[in-house]
Amino acid sequence: MTTAATAEHDDAVIRAAREVFAEQGMSAPMAEVAKRAGVGVASIYRRYPSKAELVEQVRIAGFRLVIAEAQAARAEESDPWRALSRFMHRCLREGSGIGTVLPPLEKHHAFSAEFRILQQQVAEVIEALVEDAKLAGELRADIDWTDVLLLFKHLNPTLPTGEHRRAELRARYLGLVLEGMRSEGSALRGPAPDTAEWRALCDNVEP
Repeated sequence: MTTAATAEHDDAVIRAAREVFAEQGMSAPMAEVAKRAGVGVASIYRRYPSKAELVEQVRIAGFRLVIAEAQAARAEESDPWRALSRFMHRCLREGSGIGTVLPPLEKHHAFSAEFRILQQQVAEVIEALVEDAKLAGELRADIDWTDVLLLFKHLNPTLPTGEHRRAELRARYLGLVLEGMRSEGSALRGPAPDTAEWRALCDNVEP
């Protein structure tokens, strides 16, 4: 298999796994993932020996997309508020998969070094976007970068409709949320998640 074909195969499996595990949980058979990806079950197991490893790779793919979108927004938008708004809209666009709620992994699951490195990079690039918008006086002072990440999950619930319509609804409600994030908003109730709490929520491990 060529490098391009391998990448295409991996992308198809990751997309299918994200959909299947979000819909059916960890009890979903790998055969269902293979069917949606249009590949053989054996080829998935050769690449991902366990469901937990596949779920981790789904999340790693999500991390990479978040980082790319944050970097592009900062590079291409001179206005900090527009950069933050663009970033959030792009991450919730049709087919992105960002914010998809995946099933929790078992408590003893050991995340890879790649996962941890990308997890930290996600925190750093989003914090930069948030701090830029605060310094510009456009984002309310009581918003933290951890709030942005959790909003992706709140704005992307499982709904009994197609992805196109879900994306329309995400965009609609993100518009409402962004208005509430403006600097003139009234004080929010309760504190933002701290770094340790965000990491625990991000790890999504069974208690």
